[in-house]
Amino acid sequence: MGVATTIDPGDFDSFGVVADLVLALRSAAFERGADVIATVSAPPDRHELHLAARTGGHVVLGVRIDDLTLSRRNVLAGALAHRGWDVDEDRDGFTRRFPPGTEHTAVAFEALEVLTLGGAPPEVRTVSVVDANGAPVPLD
Repeated sequence: MGVATTIDPGDFDSFGVVADLVLALRSAAFERGADVIATVSAPPDRHELHLAARTGGHVVLGVRIDDLTLSRRNVLAGALAHRGWDVDEDRDGFTRRFPPGTEHTAVAFEALEVLTLGGAPPEVRTVSVVDANGAPVPLD
C-alpha cells in the first residue's frame, strides 16, 4: 500500500493520510537502519513541519520559525509552547518527541493540529521524504 505524497488539512480524510505516513516512516527507518525524515511543505511565509522517524522507534516532530515574520514567529512560538513543545537550543525552532510505542494516531493528531497552527491556511501540502544520508525514500 502506498502513502499519499500530499496532505489536505481541510479534508477529514487527512487524519488517515498522516497516520499512514507515520507508519510508513517508522517502517522505512527500521528497514534502512537510518532515520527517515518527511518534510511537509507550507504556504508562502508559513512554517513547514518535519516528521523524523528514528531507528530506535522515536518519532520527532519539528518546526523551524527562523524564517517567519516577527509577528508570525511570536504567535507560533507561543502556540507551540502552550502545546508542550520544547524550544530548540538555538531558539529558532521547536520539537515534540514521541517515545517508542506511542500510537501513530497520537503523532498524526499532533501533526495535523500543527499544520494550521498560528493561522496557517488549510491548503494542500506536499510531502517529501529522505533518509539520514539524504537519499530519497519512496512512499509507494
